[in-house]
Amino acid sequence: MPRAKPKSDVGRAMTRFNALRHGLTSAAPVIPGVETVDEWQSHRESIVANLAPVGATETALAERIAALAWRLRRVERYESVAIAVGRERVDHDVAMQQRRLGRPVSVSEARLLAEDARRCLDIVEHLLDTPPDTRLAAADAAAVIQALAWHARVAVADYLEGIAAAADGGQWTVGRLVAVMEALAARDGDAFVDVLAAAVARARTVAGDTRLSLVRLDEEIDRLRRERLMPDAPTLDKIIRHESNLNRMLYQALGQLEAVQSRRAGAPTPLHRIQAYGFPGG
Repeated sequence: MPRAKPKSDVGRAMTRFNALRHGLTSAAPVIPGVETVDEWQSHRESIVANLAPVGATETALAERIAALAWRLRRVERYESVAIAVGRERVDHDVAMQQRRLGRPVSVSEARLLAEDARRCLDIVEHLLDTPPDTRLAAADAAAVIQALAWHARVAVADYLEGIAAAADGGQWTVGRLVAVMEALAARDGDAFVDVLAAAVARARTVAGDTRLSLVRLDEEIDRLRRERLMPDAPTLDKIIRHESNLNRMLYQALGQLEAVQSRRAGAPTPLHRIQAYGFPGG
């Protein structure tokens, strides 16, 4: 009577292992979705053929060596993936740090702020040389007036509200911006040239700060990406410990196989053997 075919995805996946009925390969050490049975079979057959075992004992040791070498390959893959994931998370980790500090969370955001600050500086530096009917974006007009806020002794919220209203239908021009700045100067009893100088100084400070913020953000991202060419300390420690354990078992299995093969060939095989791994104190 023919055997019923598996109907579930799990059942169909398990049928891939049906052909593995020889020795230790009956339970193939394969992680679905990461490794394939064909890769494992090719690896196992290559290792076993190279070791040329004779008899059940040597075959069992050769199979164990193949399995340990396969797991060591997996450690290398894990390290590569850990590094890749760590580097992929650089932008996210930097963004979280920047958000906690109240700074731009990405290079693109920092670049936009730097560009806005530079545009504001260009406007105030050339304000008197620009034709009065030159149109301005409401955001640029607001940036210029906000640059005065630290200098003005009275809040400029009313002017900023006027800018918001202008964005709905009115149009800001260089002439209108100059009129607002003159009104601020008259209200506070300052000379217009002093108000303009204060705006230029403030805009230069903001432009410098935003540019520096962009440079530092770029440097921090580059630093983290270089730093993450290695896994983080806990991951690296786990890799080293696991790899050392696998290497120790691999060398033991190789030593046992060598002893068995030497005994079969008639060579002397002392029962007491010393095996050293790593460096003293390691």
